[in-house]
Amino acid sequence: MKAIISFFFLLVVLLGVASCRVQRNPPELTGLSASEAFVGDPLLLTGYQFGSSPTVTFGIATSVTTAAITSQDENTIRIVVPGIKPGPTQIRVQTDEGVSDPLPFVVKQPTPVVAAISPTNGLQGSLVVITGTFLNQIRRIRFDDVNAEIKDSTAQQLTIVVPAILPRGPVPLVVETAGGAVSNRFIVSGTPQITSISPLQARPGAELVIKGQNLTDGIVSINGLVTDKATTTVKDTEIRTIIPATATSGLVRVSVFETLLTASTDTLKIVQSPLIANLLAQDGITGDKLTIVGRNFRDITAVSLGSTPATFRIISDTQLEATVPALAASGPVKVSASGIGGTTTATDPFFFYLPPSNLVVTPSQQLPGRPLTISGKNLYRITTVTVSGIQVPITSRNEGVDLLIGVPPDALSGQVVVSSRAGSASAPLSVLQPPVITAVLPTKARPGDQVVIQGNFLMNAQIFFTGAVTAAADGGKNEDKERWVIVPTATQTGPIRIVNAAGETTSTTSFTPIRLVTITDFTPKSAKAGIEVFFTGQNLATVTAVKFNGGTSAPATFRVSGGTLAVTVPADAVTGQICLTNDAGTVCTSSNFTVTK
Repeated sequence: MKAIISFFFLLVVLLGVASCRVQRNPPELTGLSASEAFVGDPLLLTGYQFGSSPTVTFGIATSVTTAAITSQDENTIRIVVPGIKPGPTQIRVQTDEGVSDPLPFVVKQPTPVVAAISPTNGLQGSLVVITGTFLNQIRRIRFDDVNAEIKDSTAQQLTIVVPAILPRGPVPLVVETAGGAVSNRFIVSGTPQITSISPLQARPGAELVIKGQNLTDGIVSINGLVTDKATTTVKDTEIRTIIPATATSGLVRVSVFETLLTASTDTLKIVQSPLIANLLAQDGITGDKLTIVGRNFRDITAVSLGSTPATFRIISDTQLEATVPALAASGPVKVSASGIGGTTTATDPFFFYLPPSNLVVTPSQQLPGRPLTISGKNLYRITTVTVSGIQVPITSRNEGVDLLIGVPPDALSGQVVVSSRAGSASAPLSVLQPPVITAVLPTKARPGDQVVIQGNFLMNAQIFFTGAVTAAADGGKNEDKERWVIVPTATQTGPIRIVNAAGETTSTTSFTPIRLVTITDFTPKSAKAGIEVFFTGQNLATVTAVKFNGGTSAPATFRVSGGTLAVTVPADAVTGQICLTNDAGTVCTSSNFTVTK
């Protein structure tokens, strides 16, 4: 029994020893499908005792990287070269039994990978950071053909300086390593910035000024609409362009080198040009409300009639209401409206008129039922005419110049009033009636003297003195209430007759013409005091005084008998002329009278 137990014990020991010997058989790596490859390339490992879950490592000592296994069996392992630093390294296979001896392998330098460039644009002398992978083993970094200065370098990040000699604009940024070269787009330019736009409100066709920084090569768009390059001037800090006709309100944007964008903080308001289509009135006076119809009126800032500003209000985008201002003269005026969008002028005529003034009626004295011409200033749009308060129709009119009316049959002298909506004016009219005589001053006068006749309706009337065939000549005043006339030579004592177009009248008192005495002869030629001297001649009956001594003596006694004047020689008479006096004056004898004792 003990022998059996010993045998089994020995058998267990032998099995244990055998088992331990199998577990301690490390894998053997005998070959590689390639001695060098790029990261990510497939690689076949061959050998023995790879087991069911081997591990493949790249590296030396403690710095190792595990490769991903795509398939494996006892004698082969397929892997992908892991992302490790390019260059010589060692490959090992590790299992639970141990680690294989290494085989040498070279990780080839791959083409560099640029993940990001920050910033993607910059001015000469600025720093640029390039991040990515495989950025080691640099041969050179260049902007097109100009090498860049490298400030800092790792396999994952490069810091470079934009060369000072580069021109503005897009340029390829090339990273060259031992593994190859990669090119990315870079723009030699500062980031554009709009600091202001002016104006903030403008009409199409107006100039827009954009100020800012780094605007070189900028292309302008307004609410998405690109402006015409031919009308655009670009500087680094300013762009001037013309607003297109189809532009709409929105932000202003500038694209620099087709990539760098900036937008204004302010919105540009596009104001379309206004247009007056028509006026709802063709004439008016100060204070009238004039409705103007058109479009694009929202931004109107001024309305004028001619050169005179008018107060107004915006009713809608298609209607304005203006108050007609006080203008200096009647006549057609242009109605205009203006604003940011420009100025528009109505094609419709608008006629402004003032109240009538400076009226003159012709003739100023007229018979009832006869025509009357009214002239003056601003006789436009006359609506009513009255004569002494009686409204009369307008027979014809010469607009603005004169009117023709008829004097009403029952009209009296008074005012002719002409009215329009602007106001009224008046002028006196004498409605002719038969003349009236109230006074003749004086009632005695010599032919050729001036006589004043007072009364009414005397203007232009014919005045006849008794005995005169023709009317008396004008004496200097010809008015309804007073006439001055010259006494005709043929005037005889009697009433005065006055005739006008309405009739005639005769004075109730007589007018006596006064003529100088005419001395034909006197007898005797000599006599003593107390003796009568007899005179023959004309107008002797009008004598009012007789004086001897050449008119220096006391008045002598006289009497008229028939056509003879008898004069008694006064006591103080001396030899000399005898003078006869009447209202017309004094006449003396042509020869002396001798006084005897």
